[in-house]
Amino acid sequence: MLSLAEMRRSIRLLEPMVVGRRVQRLVQPDDDTLVLELYGWDDEAETGNKIWLALSAHTKLGRIGVLRDSPTAPPWPPEFAAFLKARVSRAKLAGVRLVNDDRIASLMIEGKEGNLELVLSLMGPRSNLYALDADGKVRAALKDSGTSVGETWQNPAKPDKAGEGVDRWASVDDADYLGAVAAHYEGEAGKLQAVELRKRLETALNKELSFATRRSDKIAVELQDAKDARDKKRYGELLKQVMTNVREGDTHVTAKDYETGEEVKIPLDPKLSPGENLDRYFKKYHKGLIGTNMLGQHLEITKSHVADILKLQAELQATHDYEGLCDFAARPLVKELCDKHCPPDEPKRPPKKKSERKDIPGRMMPRRYRTADGLEVWVGKSDAGNDYLTTKLAAGNDWFFHIEGYPGSHTVLRTGGRKDPPQESVLEAAELCTHFSKLKDASRVDVHVAPIKHVHKPKGAKPGLVHVSKGKTIGLRRDPKRLERILEARIKE
Repeated sequence: MLSLAEMRRSIRLLEPMVVGRRVQRLVQPDDDTLVLELYGWDDEAETGNKIWLALSAHTKLGRIGVLRDSPTAPPWPPEFAAFLKARVSRAKLAGVRLVNDDRIASLMIEGKEGNLELVLSLMGPRSNLYALDADGKVRAALKDSGTSVGETWQNPAKPDKAGEGVDRWASVDDADYLGAVAAHYEGEAGKLQAVELRKRLETALNKELSFATRRSDKIAVELQDAKDARDKKRYGELLKQVMTNVREGDTHVTAKDYETGEEVKIPLDPKLSPGENLDRYFKKYHKGLIGTNMLGQHLEITKSHVADILKLQAELQATHDYEGLCDFAARPLVKELCDKHCPPDEPKRPPKKKSERKDIPGRMMPRRYRTADGLEVWVGKSDAGNDYLTTKLAAGNDWFFHIEGYPGSHTVLRTGGRKDPPQESVLEAAELCTHFSKLKDASRVDVHVAPIKHVHKPKGAKPGLVHVSKGKTIGLRRDPKRLERILEARIKE
């Protein structure tokens, strides 16, 4: 983790490099890091280029600095990255500074959705990255913290005896400083990855060895039981010699084994005839013989597998570098064992957004149209539908259109949170508002526009009646072709 001295110098060198650039892409490659891909103009090279600005809240690798290459993005963005992606794409990085003369970095981002501040706090195990709104309230955090969303972020007091720490790259020139820091942390990250990979490999091999050893012991016991079936052949051969001595209901018969000279007592099933007892002994013998051969093969295979695992464990102990561990992990058998015993954590797919139309009564669902810019315009069908659209369906930054003094359907432009929707979409929404009003035949009309957050339903007001507190007026010159186009772009229910 960067010391205060290293962080101060890093920010001083980063400021002229990144301020004024635009966020072209952002990636959250892991749970502790956010990377902003910043695009800007390089005066010396006379061309545009990219800088990858890393903000890491890792307990050991925490830093603000550059990466030498673009990071690999996960299959889908984690929650924090998704939150920022919707708000800072193409936004401008307006400033970067040190906060409270401590290991806290602040990045001011100016976008169409308003200003946003990213605060990187390097506080050991409590390190985190916060997204603050213009009022200094926490909107999102990279990691769980004691500060809840909506609370004002508190600038922690700097300890009285806090020192600056050592600058490990004090002898490095400014021109090479950020590159040296990046190279160091890439190496440290590689070491941590090597430790984690080795732990995963060792766990997988240990579990497989334990499993294979238990399997081998079990087969050995089963094999011994199968070998006992050979005694059944001896009983069968001896029973042949004394078949005439067996009487109905006998539980045993005695026969002499001429190879050993001993008298052998042969158990019998009194419910079976002598011939059936003889057949039973030979059937058990043949079954045991087949089992012995099969189990013997299985035992050899299992013992060979145990030997292979022991060999792999010895190779793993002799492998020390990260590249070698990666090659070892890529072997088909090793990969199979890792997937079996230590499957990697799959990134959690974000939950699907609940459909805005779900559980909405059909009579309340507004007419929907798609503008030339891809936005949607919703138009109420009735007084009750107007109320439902304005008070339940529309979001705070959506635009509400109406003509003062004349009844008509409530019309809402779905802005997607944008404060400056495209002009053509605004005019198309105004056309629909006029078309579904008492002034539908007018050639010119003044349409009042206001964000939904400034539209209120007075207590006790009749259906369809709302009060608009702020907004602006658009002088609309009617355009039949524009109206025709937006009416034809109705979204089918």
